[in-house]
Amino acid sequence: MTQVNAGWYPDPSGDPSKLRYWDGVQWTDNYSDARIAQPVTSNNDEIFFLVAFIFMLLSTIATGLLIVPLFWMIPMTVHCWRVYKGTKPNTTVFGVCTLIFVNLIAGIFLLVATKQDS
Repeated sequence: MTQVNAGWYPDPSGDPSKLRYWDGVQWTDNYSDARIAQPVTSNNDEIFFLVAFIFMLLSTIATGLLIVPLFWMIPMTVHCWRVYKGTKPNTTVFGVCTLIFVNLIAGIFLLVATKQDS
């Protein structure tokens, strides 16, 4: 029969939250709370977490910046609808702004179309 060294071991009654002291011969009446082992993260994991955080931060900023153009794209689209309906003039300035700020193809069509510059 092999000899087990004295020390704290899981309680033989099966309670996973308790440790019991083995004196090398028999179980004593000394109990202790079992510590729950924390998952060990390697140094590589910390780097992965940091890189993931940086990419998420950049994605959040980029998505936020994509909302900013809506502040001029929506009014310009409404203006273009009014140009189509004939209630607003088609000007070179509007065509160039559309070309630069909204849509390349739409800007080209507006620049090629007849202008009502004053």
